[in-house]
Amino acid sequence: MSTDHQELVLRSLTAALQSKKLYPPGHPSVAAPARKAFQVLTPAIKETPKLTIGMVEEALVYNETPVAEAEENYIDIIEQMKHKDLEAMTFEKGTTEKEVVDFLNILALESAPSDIQKELSTKGISHITVKTVVKNKSILEVYNEAVDTIKNVMGELRLGKIPKSDAVNHVVDDLTDKILTDSNAMVGLTMIKNYDDYLYNHSVNVGILSLSLAKHMQLGEEDLHTVGVASILHDVGKTGVSEDIIKKPGSLSSEEWEKVKEHPVLGSKITKRMDNLNDTVCRVILEHHVRYDKSGYPPVEEDIHPLSIIVSVADAYDALTTLRVYQKPYQPIEAIKILKGLAGKHFDAKTIEAFESMIGVYPLGTLLRLSTNEVGVVTKTNPDAHDRPEIKILFAPDGEKVEDPQILDLATPDASGTLVIGSVDPMARNMDMGEFYTNEAIAAEEAEAKK
Repeated sequence: MSTDHQELVLRSLTAALQSKKLYPPGHPSVAAPARKAFQVLTPAIKETPKLTIGMVEEALVYNETPVAEAEENYIDIIEQMKHKDLEAMTFEKGTTEKEVVDFLNILALESAPSDIQKELSTKGISHITVKTVVKNKSILEVYNEAVDTIKNVMGELRLGKIPKSDAVNHVVDDLTDKILTDSNAMVGLTMIKNYDDYLYNHSVNVGILSLSLAKHMQLGEEDLHTVGVASILHDVGKTGVSEDIIKKPGSLSSEEWEKVKEHPVLGSKITKRMDNLNDTVCRVILEHHVRYDKSGYPPVEEDIHPLSIIVSVADAYDALTTLRVYQKPYQPIEAIKILKGLAGKHFDAKTIEAFESMIGVYPLGTLLRLSTNEVGVVTKTNPDAHDRPEIKILFAPDGEKVEDPQILDLATPDASGTLVIGSVDPMARNMDMGEFYTNEAIAAEEAEAKK
């Protein structure tokens, strides 16, 4: 590959990307540089079966040859590849002008699609392929990115904009991957209750609980993604309700409550205007406050969708276990009892049964007193022994805090003589369970980094 071709290709791609920053879509000053890039690429591709532009340890590489002074001359290419987590992009013989134009449009997007290669295939781009950087994010990184994404989505909505769905799809994929790998660790993070950012944390917590329940119910990949997107977006309609009402530090008037009850309809209308979201997502958002017996709101005629039931159960559980101005938080074990009491009327009994099976008789985040008088927190449920979870011992029999907490698996023969006496209120032990699980995630992250 000649140096002349290399420079021409990189300069033409840079010019095309720069034009997309300066001019709106459809402007002649955008179309011309994209066409020029195709014209330059065509003879360059003829010299080799494939033309690959990649990133190797922060350096721009052109067909395996490092590019000199790349950051000075081709920073737009480097920035877009980093932003889209691209390790390489390859142009093959037969690449058409339309493929180049469409690819550059995708590359210049402010929010990257969750799967760029899939997006290329969807648009019929078969001669341009990309290789994505594989990132092993920690569960805490995934959780925080999800919170930031919901915060950005709601921020745009409050400004009157309709947000793109790319970032939402991306975080749902990340959440799903982590839940499929270690659902216990992810469900533990739902104990994080940021009262200043309640709406955002609640949205992500409901997303994690909904995905975990859907996984436990062995739903397929498409349904998992749908329930994930719908659950983290279930409260976007609250952006259409006055913040004074949403954050009111007291009981709502009947007029204010009627305003709040509008949020499922508002949310459904919002998501109908977002790109790449299926109709079921909008329906689940509309129905997440409709009860199994069709009471609740808004009024509906047909039976509610099974995925709507999953989200409504997750929504109720997280709300029950969260401190609000009008209620003290219920302990997880108490919240499960309340949900079971509402089965058959508010919630489908089989879904509640599946939720209890998923989360355990003693859910994650429950402080338990043992027959040894030790106190520990449930860190893992045992699918084959729901009443015998794994516990991290935090307090010794004399009530003193343990300096080096150890794990006790009540399902093992060694612990067969140890019984659960009852639950303990974390507040009585001055414990913040959200902080505990955050520290657990950080410790796991540090341990992984040392390997």
